[in-house]
Amino acid sequence: MHIRCNMMQVQRLIETVTSSRLVIDLPVSFVNHRVEVLVLTLNDPQPDSTVKKRKPPPQFAGRIRERGDVMSSIPPADWGINE
Repeated sequence: MHIRCNMMQVQRLIETVTSSRLVIDLPVSFVNHRVEVLVLTLNDPQPDSTVKKRKPPPQFAGRIRERGDVMSSIPPADWGINE
């Protein structure tokens, strides 16, 4: 993501670090300017690769159909939707 705001420019990257070195490419407009570099760890949960993704049995393929509007079948609060 590259955001330009008046004279300040921002480049935000989210990368997965696999070694102690991270190389980033900056826009040409950053050349010959001083920049501040901040590196923060993200505490977002990583998907567990040991958990198998659930798949429906193949005999159900093409046999299940939605009938009607499933979102309005119950109150929005039950879906966790705040209106």
